[in-house]
Amino acid sequence: MKNPATLVLKHPDGTSRNIIVEPMLWPDLTDTGTYKIYKTAIDNESALFTEALEIDEDKPALPDEVNPDYLGSITTEPIRQRWKYTGDLLSSDEQQQVAHFIEKQEF
Repeated sequence: MKNPATLVLKHPDGTSRNIIVEPMLWPDLTDTGTYKIYKTAIDNESALFTEALEIDEDKPALPDEVNPDYLGSITTEPIRQRWKYTGDLLSSDEQQQVAHFIEKQEF
């Protein structure tokens, strides 16, 4: 997976949550196995805080630790078929859905 993708997480009660899965890449654009997870503007009806505004181009990007849209990260180990979630905002079912989505995207 080379580009960010949106994913709709399904809940047992029929509700859903939209997220963005952003792959972290090495300088040669190969996959690091780590994916950052963000809320989408669809769920909270706001613009993503990770996108710099034209008037703020000279300011540094908002770090994940203080970004209200940041939901954590998942690191995968495809050979061992394992993954690890770092964060506390996704349920275990949501984490499994994200990990399964990432596994399907990898070649």
